[in-house]
Amino acid sequence: MSAISATNLVKRYGQKSAVDNLSFKIEQGEIVGFLGPNGAGKTTTLRMLAGLIHPSSGTCQILSKNVPSDSLLEVGTMIEEPSFYPYMTGRDNLVHAGRLHGKVDEKRIDEILEFVSMDKAKHKKVSAYSQGMRQRLGLARALLWKPKVLLLDEPTNGLDPVGIAEIRENLRMIAGQGVTILVSSHILAEIEKLVNRILAIEKGKLLFDGPIGQMVTRLDEAQRVTYILEATNKDGLHRALQALGYVPSVVDESRVRVPVQASEAHKLVRQLVQQGVDIIEARRETENLEGAYLRLLKEDGKPT
Repeated sequence: MSAISATNLVKRYGQKSAVDNLSFKIEQGEIVGFLGPNGAGKTTTLRMLAGLIHPSSGTCQILSKNVPSDSLLEVGTMIEEPSFYPYMTGRDNLVHAGRLHGKVDEKRIDEILEFVSMDKAKHKKVSAYSQGMRQRLGLARALLWKPKVLLLDEPTNGLDPVGIAEIRENLRMIAGQGVTILVSSHILAEIEKLVNRILAIEKGKLLFDGPIGQMVTRLDEAQRVTYILEATNKDGLHRALQALGYVPSVVDESRVRVPVQASEAHKLVRQLVQQGVDIIEARRETENLEGAYLRLLKEDGKPT
């Protein structure tokens, strides 16, 4: 049973399509990163999945039931910046949310506040909270009724590096309990540490759906790879690379970095040896999610 699915999902505002024929499935227990530039349609998609807005066409399902349905009672959401009653304390805001959703045990409220490291601030009014504190309280509210699905939109906004790391570990623990998480973020280094699978969209269309490693590999095969090279004679290495049509850049006193067409990479060292270069090191530089993602957008016609 899929925990989250979208089938030919479309959302139009007048003549403009914010989401354009989007389809994907997320299985139970998966934690999936949702990527795309501003205006790509991420928040609109999350709002449709949460039943906050209706699609123009297509369908979305939560726990194999069409949205809207009672399956939304199993969903925790944190979409856009969370809003609270500023004159109430953080704890009282959660008590109120629990009453709206259905009875939530008082013990659960205190447990979840401690889980997101807000137990010491729970009796302060929300008007005195920083943005990071409001983000933590928003996550606490999303987790309050032990949801089976979490839809999170930029959950670490306003958090310092320690707070970001804490939320990352919290989400890992939650996913380990079988909760399905779809999380959007612009902090690609954090997404890379948190998820194994990526959904990437632009202009409402799906660009990529698969493991992070597959995104990097696919783009490497289609475009360029980068090598770090070291030789006994650095000047000779530079001259040989330039003679072969490559454009090296300096890494340090002894090494250079050179981009190579993936289809030509296997020839590089042999060509240099034939030019009389004594190679000490030839190492392929591993690309991260950010590099692959930016090249994915460029491949789709958007400048990086």
